[in-house]
Amino acid sequence: MSRICFHSCSPVSLCLAAAVAACFTGACLGDDDPRTYADPLGDAVVRRTDFGADGPLNAQAGLPDLLGMAYGGWTTSSPTTNPYNGRWIDPRDTNLFRIDLVFDGVVNPPGPLNLQGEGYDPFRYGLNPVYGYIEFDLDSRLDTGGEIDNVRNRPLGNVSRFGGRFGDSVGERAAITAGDFDGNLLTAPLVERSGEEMHLAFCACFGVTITPINDPTPNTFDAGDTWIVAGRFLARTHAFSQYSGAFGGSRSGEYDPVIKLRFQHDVPSDRTTITLIHGLDNSGTAALLGQATQPIDFNAGNQTSILELLTEIRFTAQHTNDPGQGTPFDLLRDWADNNHAELDEYLRVQQWEVLALVGTTYAQAQNDAILVWTDVGPDFGKGDCDGDGFVNGQDQQVLMTAIANSDGTSFDADGQPNGQTTLRDFGLNFALYDLDYDGIMGSLDLAQIGYEKPGDVNSNGRVNQFDLALIKAMRGLRAGHPLFNPAADMNHDERIDSLDEQLFIDMIVGSVRR
Repeated sequence: MSRICFHSCSPVSLCLAAAVAACFTGACLGDDDPRTYADPLGDAVVRRTDFGADGPLNAQAGLPDLLGMAYGGWTTSSPTTNPYNGRWIDPRDTNLFRIDLVFDGVVNPPGPLNLQGEGYDPFRYGLNPVYGYIEFDLDSRLDTGGEIDNVRNRPLGNVSRFGGRFGDSVGERAAITAGDFDGNLLTAPLVERSGEEMHLAFCACFGVTITPINDPTPNTFDAGDTWIVAGRFLARTHAFSQYSGAFGGSRSGEYDPVIKLRFQHDVPSDRTTITLIHGLDNSGTAALLGQATQPIDFNAGNQTSILELLTEIRFTAQHTNDPGQGTPFDLLRDWADNNHAELDEYLRVQQWEVLALVGTTYAQAQNDAILVWTDVGPDFGKGDCDGDGFVNGQDQQVLMTAIANSDGTSFDADGQPNGQTTLRDFGLNFALYDLDYDGIMGSLDLAQIGYEKPGDVNSNGRVNQFDLALIKAMRGLRAGHPLFNPAADMNHDERIDSLDEQLFIDMIVGSVRR
């Protein structure tokens, strides 16, 4: 992940481009700057998770497209009346932090998904609800945090649906297929071991309170609107809950206080910024509430802060009888070591690592899925199949090998060796090597990373009699047939026939003559 500087301005989205440009020209500021990431505009795609990946979407709904994020220390002279009016500052010189998430267009709070029997009403607050998780690794150590609850809906559980990996070593821990959700913390890939200690949850799994500000249409979040939305958006990882003595949250052991997020849409830039300002320690939260500072007490129902969250994690690690390897305690155990003796070190917000996954939902409730993912980041490498941070011939070879090892096997839904692999239970299942997310690993995926060799029907890097045999075996098939392989359609007329066979022979004969 690259460090990108950020200049103080509001809204955040108006100066992301300038900040990125300044960094690349060497004009970064000092420790007062937040850590920022920029994500490409227009890269939102549909990644359904229902069986068949064909559940209906709301045609009027937008696809949440994350454009950037910033997080760092924050100071304000009006904490109780307008905490958003202030400036970024070195977190060692303040008791507050700020997180900004910037989206293209209008993005509104997520509506209910009937997770608590309240009915399915995702578009309650507008046509563009955002769902997802923003995970923070507070100590920048992958083996001292993670998640066991709902891993299928977390960044490491879904990044492969986008046909790539996260950068750095965390990318090696992503689920390659749904078969990697085995619930075993000791088997690779270590999808549960993301390093997360804290996350922002846009899950519609708790009630919210909406406070519109000068909104003529207060029932829906629209262009130009500003809302303050209160709910349990901020939570410590659930992996620690069974060992924790935290109380006052949604249930015993959970540390998920009710916090306030500001949703604000800026009309000139057509961007929505979601902002959290919260206490690094309890004195910061007390200032926001206009109260006297309360002591750390592990109570998520009164003043809360990052320091209290960290203190609770360390206390739990130190005072729990170790249940042994392979339990969720694996993710907590090292918080008791000497490296975590000085918790103030982990209040340096710019040093936190982050993984983000956002999306929308279906037009009607589905029996087997809830969410439709649309964007992931930061430091995502589309087509990076081998996890080295580059997209090149090595990735092509990895994909070819994946096809060769699965084509015609029990993993292949069509059951025939036809030069491609059709994923079983697609939608519920997925594969990193299905780069275009059409449910098939084959030539179209190889083309996405620069490989095109006419006549290579079995996608093994060679053109020979085995490819011709496949063309003959598929004669008569048309596009849409389960066994149709577009690599055998030499003239691209969406059917495989004698013309394709002859074109292949002519190509081979011509290459021999040359």
